[in-house]
Amino acid sequence: MNELIQTLQQKTGLTNEQASEAVTHVLDYIKSKLPESLRGYVDSAASGTDLTDELKLKAETLLSSLTSKFNF
Repeated sequence: MNELIQTLQQKTGLTNEQASEAVTHVLDYIKSKLPESLRGYVDSAASGTDLTDELKLKAETLLSSLTSKFNF
């Protein structure tokens, strides 16, 4: 999240406190619009975690579940 805060500071001229507060509010807003099961991904992405493998596995699991449920 520090990288996001620093980028916001550089691009807008906000203080560290202002940028931190803005990022927190935006992330909270985004998480409020998502199902609870996905909210952790927002925090992970904001902290710089690469979610590619995690999301790929989740999609594969979902597809496998749907495939078996509908006998494809």
